[in-house]
Amino acid sequence: MWSLKNSGIIDHAIVSFSVTSKDMPDAPYALFGGYNSSQIVGGASGLKSFKNFDNWLGTWALEGQGTYYGEKTMQEPSKDPAYPAIIDTGSSQFSIPPAVFENLKKEWAAALPKLDCESDSTFCQVSESCESVAPKLKPIGFQFSDYVFEMKPELYLFVASSDICYFVVHECKLPGKNADLFLVGDVFLRHFYSVYDFDRDQVGLGINTHSEGKVLIYKPGQRPSASDQSMAQESENTNTKNSEVQEVWSEATNDPDLDIAAADVED
Repeated sequence: MWSLKNSGIIDHAIVSFSVTSKDMPDAPYALFGGYNSSQIVGGASGLKSFKNFDNWLGTWALEGQGTYYGEKTMQEPSKDPAYPAIIDTGSSQFSIPPAVFENLKKEWAAALPKLDCESDSTFCQVSESCESVAPKLKPIGFQFSDYVFEMKPELYLFVASSDICYFVVHECKLPGKNADLFLVGDVFLRHFYSVYDFDRDQVGLGINTHSEGKVLIYKPGQRPSASDQSMAQESENTNTKNSEVQEVWSEATNDPDLDIAAADVED
């Protein structure tokens, strides 16, 4: 990054990523020198920036302060230990500290008596379709650096086969103290556009447009209600429609060969 900046190829030592999966409409890409605000819900104002959290691995990280399962607390901020949340665009994993995982696993087991966390060395699983499993579970919220990032159940489930469903949020099994961290990979990052600012030593995250309505970002205690989410979506749809109408009208009025009434355009 510094070589690109020092050579004058980019003005800012920034790299950003839009990570996707094969079922998403967008192609993945990296952007050097800045970020694409049109890829973020809410544009530039939808991007939340955080000071890079110092950690013994010397990597990009946030502070993993808390974990929630629905309305229950699995890791209590300011009471339970905080852990580095390592942001790793090169990993497909979403690993969480063993102590936090044990609390989460108990909740899953209460909802799914046939939960199996022994057969596979990494992932818990259920001999059911993910479609039938998801409604029995609750969203998981991770409090990283004073914001909660919430994922719906279907986002942390993986279809292994028609009748086997894996949980891809799993226990971190790295050796020694490296087990006590969140390893935040593709399972999470495909839903959040990420920005890495070397100049300011900051990490930025915003909801990726292809995951709008699937994930949330909010301050602790300020989770938007279902009606608020619905109103926000309706407002976004209205703004999009108005922008499209304005664009069509602008093109029409600038074309001397066209004579279209405003009422016709709005219809």
